[in-house]
Amino acid sequence: MEEASRMTVSDPGSGLPTFLARFDSLEFNNLPASHFQRFGPPFGSFLRFSVPVEGLPLLEGLFKAHGDFTSGFRGGIFLGNILMELLCIVLVSLRDSSLDSLYKERLLEWRRVVQDLAEAKFNLSFLLEYPQS
Repeated sequence: MEEASRMTVSDPGSGLPTFLARFDSLEFNNLPASHFQRFGPPFGSFLRFSVPVEGLPLLEGLFKAHGDFTSGFRGGIFLGNILMELLCIVLVSLRDSSLDSLYKERLLEWRRVVQDLAEAKFNLSFLLEYPQS
């Protein structure tokens, strides 16, 4: 990873406006799930989907805070399981990342996964929101 791709919170000249403009643009994920993290068994049930148990508490937390964010999804279980695994990967990655380890491309990769989920009618817009100043 190039040092130029790092953007720290404490660096106001880090190109934040440019980054936020890119963050707001429509880009889809072109990376396989294994790029982010690989889950193996065991899997558990979340609503009608089979998900990695490591992500289950995070999904349950989202459900408690935001309701059934899967209700708009009209795809089948096979596609839903794949998309929910990607969501688990992003959530676990977010949970396990420190602010010091974040860099622009990683944030954009996570955002593209969430954009894919939003296009599949998962109501996850709350994950893409950031405070406006």
